[in-house]
Amino acid sequence: MKVTRRQFLKVTGATVASFAVVDLGFDLSATASEVQGVRTKDVKPVPTICPFCGAGCGLVVYSRDGAPADGPQLLSVQGDPDNPINRGGACSKGSALFNIREVYSPETGEQEINPERKTKPLYRAPKSDKWVEKDWDWMFDEIANRFKKTRDENFEYKDENGIIVSRCEALASMGGAALDNEELQLISKLMRALGMTYIEHQARI
Repeated sequence: MKVTRRQFLKVTGATVASFAVVDLGFDLSATASEVQGVRTKDVKPVPTICPFCGAGCGLVVYSRDGAPADGPQLLSVQGDPDNPINRGGACSKGSALFNIREVYSPETGEQEINPERKTKPLYRAPKSDKWVEKDWDWMFDEIANRFKKTRDENFEYKDENGIIVSRCEALASMGGAALDNEELQLISKLMRALGMTYIEHQARI
């Protein structure tokens, strides 16, 4: 096996340093155990259920009580490996649950919306390399116009055999996990009335 000069110096240097520490009488066992416990000190794992849909995926929320001026600190949200439904996994929404957390405000003493959470729609024009903030009315109008344009250009009244199909295969619908049964029923009726055939839901993906 060929050993480079850099690898040789790295190995011999680490060995010499180890012998020096041992010979000087330093006992690093207490330090090592303390360093290992620093990150998990006072951290409370709390099992909970993901709030986005009715699948019942389990999550573990890790938090720590901070100083009175800081309030409780939410450190991490992970999938619960003991939950029989998701077995530690999480979908894209469950994985991003940490980003929609509320934060403690020292001024009001209450929980407030995380300032990093996006509350306005962002639009990136074709071939653009940046996102632009738009208002909701502009966004709804843009979606409706593009939806109608795509449907008008791709609507199929009859197939190649002359059978009436009244469909549009250029559009698809994806239901969100936060929607309830009544909302999904209305969406399904609207999409089918518009001739769409590709209708799916997030929970089935």
